[in-house]
Amino acid sequence: MSRSESDNGHLGFLISGFASLFVISFLDNSRGPILPVLCAKLKIPYETAGTFLTIGCIAAVISTFSLGYFLKRKSERQVALGIALFCLVPGIVAPFVDSVATLLLLGALMGSAVTLMGTMTNILTIKGSPSHLRGRHLSLQQMMYGIGSLLAPLAFRNLIRLDLDWSWMLVGCSVAIFILGIAFYILLPSEPFAPLPVQEKKKLSVQAYLVAALFAIYVGGEVLASMWMSTLIVGHQGKPPEVAAVYGMGFFALIGATRFLCFLFVKPKWETRILVASLIAGIIASILGQRGITTALPFIGLLGPFFPLCMARISRQFPDDWKAMTIYVFIAIQAMLALMHQSVGSIADVLGIENAFVLCPVLLTIALGLLFQNVRASEATKLPSSL
Repeated sequence: MSRSESDNGHLGFLISGFASLFVISFLDNSRGPILPVLCAKLKIPYETAGTFLTIGCIAAVISTFSLGYFLKRKSERQVALGIALFCLVPGIVAPFVDSVATLLLLGALMGSAVTLMGTMTNILTIKGSPSHLRGRHLSLQQMMYGIGSLLAPLAFRNLIRLDLDWSWMLVGCSVAIFILGIAFYILLPSEPFAPLPVQEKKKLSVQAYLVAALFAIYVGGEVLASMWMSTLIVGHQGKPPEVAAVYGMGFFALIGATRFLCFLFVKPKWETRILVASLIAGIIASILGQRGITTALPFIGLLGPFFPLCMARISRQFPDDWKAMTIYVFIAIQAMLALMHQSVGSIADVLGIENAFVLCPVLLTIALGLLFQNVRASEATKLPSSL
């Protein structure tokens, strides 16, 4: 990252990063509430629901590889506009889903769209944010994710009350993404792209692989909670989908609230303590929720500060390779999610969703161990991090 990017930032990139994550979070978290409905409508088992999510992750890995290619050859503005155009497609396809084949097609499109925009939104925010404010700005950006995610189950609940088809959620997402594309066109600078000089390809360090694994395993635990919470509440604890949606709203409300508090108050020297505390809180809440204490499930949302503060951490830990690391992290995340979703679906069919949900605290505990390893490595190399 150049000194000018790091020191001054760029308001157009920053606003675009905030807005894009808000919009794409709604599309991302539409999948959780609609899964039980799709299972009932198409008469499919949990394993097929897991395949719907898994195929989205596989498509996302392929798409993210292509994002790295285009970012080396096109400006951020051109790439962002192209992604916005692609993200319109799921809302066009959704009304025609009436079989397992069309369901899996939708899963692939949604997975690609969410990950492409999710990766790009972090690149936009990091590029637009001064180094000393990056933790706060990424927390505010991720709060946008929490707000958008909170609106997804709320919209689903209202669709049920109005007796409207689930596909209207995705149609609405496409309308919002069209408006987002217009915002990209206006806000992002249109200067010509200067191709990067050809450099010898560098090998990833062991620490880079461990950082990618940390993010992948953490996100696996968080997304397991957000995607399968409704299915656990409906399929095992016997509550109706609209009630499960309320618990989902509580989860995302906590995600957003904790990130907003980080934006207001967090200082770099506090970041490591907050990362550790958020993981421990998520582990405890997920264990209690899995054991049948439904009211504990929303408190998994105390994980909220982890992702933005950890993203800020790696942008400082890899100052020359932050774009590449962002792409590697999202590739690792999607590979992990593909494995996780399919495993949860298969385990749920054989042992029950309540036993499959055990993977949530297990993954978060492994992430806690990897975080401690990263902290020790940072101390050993005297990185200018949040310690």
